[in-house]
Amino acid sequence: MKKLLALIILIALAFGGWYFASPWLAMRSLADAAQAQDVAALEEKVDFPAFRASASDQLTTVAREQGGPLGELGGALAERFGGDLIDRAVTPENVGNLVASGALIGGLVPERLRTQELGWDVERDGLDHFRAVGTFEDGTAGPILLFRRDGLGWKLTGFELVRTLSF
Repeated sequence: MKKLLALIILIALAFGGWYFASPWLAMRSLADAAQAQDVAALEEKVDFPAFRASASDQLTTVAREQGGPLGELGGALAERFGGDLIDRAVTPENVGNLVASGALIGGLVPERLRTQELGWDVERDGLDHFRAVGTFEDGTAGPILLFRRDGLGWKLTGFELVRTLSF
C-alpha cells in the first residue's frame, strides 16, 4: 500500500511539474531559437498552417474595422489577396523576428521600442493552451503568442498584435 501511495504521489508531482514548468520551458526554447535565428528549431516549434490562419484572420479583422463601405471592401480584399501576402510574410525568420523584437515584419516596431528588450510572461488557458504575453522594458504591451499542446510539448499556433504595435 505504501508503494502504491508513493507511486501516486510521484506521478502527481511529475504532472504538477510538467503543468507548471512546460509552458515556461517552451517559451524559453522558442525565444532562444529566435535569438539564435535557428530556422530548423523554429520550424519544429511553430504550427505554420495554424499561425498563417491566425495572421489572415487578424488582417481581415483590421481591414473590416475601418468601417463603412471601405472597411467592407478592405475586408473582402484582405480575404481575397491576403493569403498570398500572409504566405510570404509568415516564415521561420519572421516568426523569430516577432518573438525577438515584437514585430512580424522588421521595422514595424515603433522607433522608441526598437532598442528595448521584450520580456515574456506565461498565462495558462487550461491543459491544452497557454498564452505568452510580451512586454517591453518600459511596460509597453507587446504581442501575445498563442500555444497549443502537442503531445507533452507545445507548438506556437497564432498571435495577437496589440493595437499600439499594429499599423
